[in-house]
Amino acid sequence: MAAELYIVDGDNVCHLRGPGEDYARARELLVAEIAGYMAQTGIDGVVVLDGHGQNRSIGRTRVTYSGRETADTIIERLAHRSADGREVTVVSSDSVLRHVAQRSGVHAMSAREFSDRLAAAPRARLQPQKGGSRRLLGDALDPAVREALERMRRGG
Repeated sequence: MAAELYIVDGDNVCHLRGPGEDYARARELLVAEIAGYMAQTGIDGVVVLDGHGQNRSIGRTRVTYSGRETADTIIERLAHRSADGREVTVVSSDSVLRHVAQRSGVHAMSAREFSDRLAAAPRARLQPQKGGSRRLLGDALDPAVREALERMRRGG
């Protein structure tokens, strides 16, 4: 059986957190946090964002932009297509979308609950190495996630 899949309405989760002045930066930080969570839990993820942007993958997480469609339309289609042979969970603030997902046999979770799970997830604990060598946070990341974050940092 394929790994569990979460399909996340990224803008719903981002809005819950109060994006501050730089919404694009808040989105990127959220994507990085979700990618780390998915790598840590072994769950595959798709983060759907409204509007146009560069679709990409970060480890177990795929980032998809809705383009001219709504994120809800993309999420509903992905959930329907992905439900065969794997457990799928739709994450959205839209109660109608969650209801439609549940009626088609897909699990549903509110953006609030997912945000709370992200916040409660244990972070990688960095133990000091013997010999005084310094360890960086990046050393605790999944290599694919670390590489994708580095590309994002460089604007690629």
